[in-house]
Parts: sequence; C-alpha cells; structure tokens
Amino acid sequence: SGGAGAGGAGTGVAGSGAGPAWLRVEGNRILVGRQPFHGRGANLQDTRGCGACYWAPPSVAEVKRRIDELVDRWGATFIRLTLESRATLDAGMVHGLGVLADDAYLRDVQAIVDHVGTKPGVYVLVSLWNDDTFTSLGWATPSTLDEWRKLASALKDRPQVLFGIVNEPQSNFDGARDADVWRTMNDAVAAIRAVEDAAGTPHHVISVQGTRAWARRLDYYVGHPITAGGGDNIAYETHVYDPPAMFGELFETPARSLPVLIGEFGPSGMTEADTTTLMERAEAIGVPYLAWTFHMRCPPNLLVDNSGNGCGIDMALAPTSWGMRLRARLLTPW
Repeated sequence: SGGAGAGGAGTGVAGSGAGPAWLRVEGNRILVGRQPFHGRGANLQDTRGCGACYWAPPSVAEVKRRIDELVDRWGATFIRLTLESRATLDAGMVHGLGVLADDAYLRDVQAIVDHVGTKPGVYVLVSLWNDDTFTSLGWATPSTLDEWRKLASALKDRPQVLFGIVNEPQSNFDGARDADVWRTMNDAVAAIRAVEDAAGTPHHVISVQGTRAWARRLDYYVGHPITAGGGDNIAYETHVYDPPAMFGELFETPARSLPVLIGEFGPSGMTEADTTTLMERAEAIGVPYLAWTFHMRCPPNLLVDNSGNGCGIDMALAPTSWGMRLRARLLTPW
C-alpha cells in the first residue's frame, strides 16, 4: 500500500529544509519516509476552545501559542486539532458556525495547520469533534461529507495533515450496527479521495474511528478494512479510557494487522499510573498516541485553570499532575 500517499513531487524529510514528509501507511504501520511514525502528543482545541471561547472574537494567536508550548516545551510531535461548530449560535456568541457557513473559520483552521507546518517533524490530525452535522450516535452524514470536501480542498497540499472523520461513534455495544458505521466512514473516505484525486495531490492519511462504544472498538475493521480509494493510507483510531486489562483488545490486538493510533486517553476511567502503562505499551508496538487534552476546563485537563473561568487567552500554561506526567513522557526519547 502507500499508493498516491507514498511520496509525490517535492516530498522531503521532515526538518531537512525540503518541508515535512508525507505520511503513508504500509501494512500495519504509519510511516514517515521509511521510518515508523512515532507521533505522540495531545489533543488541542480550535478557536472555539471546548465551548469556552464563543463569546469573544476567535484568537488564532492563542491556538498558535499553545502549539508552541506543546511542541517546543513539552516535546509533542503529534497534535489532534479538534474542530468544534454549531448549526446556530446562542445569544451573545460571536462565532461558532462550521466551515460550510463560515469562511473565516476555515481560514483560521488553515492558519493553525500552517503553524504546525513550521515545526519540523510535527503532524496534525484535523478532526471533526463537536459537530452538529453528526447523527445522534456520532456518525457522519451527507452534510459531514460536504464539510470534508471543503476541508480536504483547503488542506490538500499540506503534508503535515491527517484527517479524522468524526469524534466518537457511540453506543452500538453489541456491534449490531458496525456495518452501518463502516459505510459512513467509507463514504467519507471516498469524498476526501475524490477531492485529492481531482487536484492531483497525494493521499493524506485518514483516521477512521472505532465503530462503537465511543470509538473504542476496532474489531470490525480487522476483518473489514476501509475499501474507498483502494483502502490506501487509512489508519484506525481508538479512544482508550480503560484500565490496562483492556489494552489488549482495544489497541494491541488490532495493531497486529491494522495501523492503529490512539486518538484520546487520559485519567478518566483509568488512573494516572494507567496512562503511563498505556504510553509504554503503545510505544512498544509502534502505536502513536494523543492525550486528552491541552485545555483547562475540558477534562481530563493537562492544564491548570488560570483563566478566571474565561477563554484562557494569554493565561499561564501550567501543567496539572496529568500534564506533568505526559510532558515527562514526551521529553523522554522514543
């Protein structure tokens, strides 16, 4: 595999001066160049700030400041940028519509992604997170696909980008609707690939989320990998808020045959000590991971709330106990 995403004109090695390398999937690995992608870092909210920032003008500068902190001082090489939007705004909100309705927001997303692109060897998973186009169970709809067409067009030439289709397909605990969730994911991949192919740009790595239990379970994909676009450059994303006894079935076993990434984890449903175990075990099998979350009021929080219950612009970015644990790990070579 690898296909169109395996390289392309102008592809360089991250930090070489030729620009970041395009990621690609080969077998059960995400690769950068010929090396395994050792991406690790945290989730980061967009200008909407996990609901904290709707009532003030959007601040791209604040998101960039947090990227600088997370990368330059915490050692992150991977960021999940969570895109948040609403279909309508409440009284007093000055922004919050999605990319289909708000071109300024789309430009802000581009600016944030481009700032990540200034960091050698750092990649960003652009994910639709809190989005009113999703179904009540967190699945993509035709309107979600329209958002992905617009985002894919706007970011088609950014090699530092991965795309995350939705946040968390919910419930479906018995897996009875796995095939239905799979179909929505496959349709979304097809929509993105059509944009890339029409533009003649490489295939970005697309992350599809677990089919059930709030994105936890990847079982169905083991026997039914995504087929759209030839199944090229697809990663499979799980969210782990569970003790170590669950790690085998949630990410270690699927990772034997699928390129897996952990899109969220943190001390909720698991202890802080468990998060260290997760990071150790993920690194041992080459699975990238992203902690939840580089925020002060979107728990489990990596940052102390120094915002005065506000948006947090220019607040001191002090780590919580969870934040200190993650930072120590990110500053330890992998």
